[in-house]
Amino acid sequence: VTELSEDLDSNALKAADKYKDQYVELTGTLSVTLSVIDSDGKYISIVDSSDDWAIIGVQCYIKDDAQKQFIMDLSIGDEIVVKGKITSVGEVLGYSLNMTEVPYKAN
Repeated sequence: VTELSEDLDSNALKAADKYKDQYVELTGTLSVTLSVIDSDGKYISIVDSSDDWAIIGVQCYIKDDAQKQFIMDLSIGDEIVVKGKITSVGEVLGYSLNMTEVPYKAN
């Protein structure tokens, strides 16, 4: 997530061209600042693990019960790895990603 955030800060147009519709593997923290694990189980937000005040990150959409079950056992502040396809890039809302695999805790 760090690289995506830096690219977005540097040039949002270039970041959109580089990442939109790409499959990626990202490591990030369940956002402390945004406190987002959706209560309906539709998405989570992860941010740069090295930035305690990050407010723009990656909104990761949950596609199935296996992903939802894994996320059920997480807490805000946990560092995880997600895999999926970047579906949108914006300088205000950051990135959106459709998860393609069950995430896992980072080492």
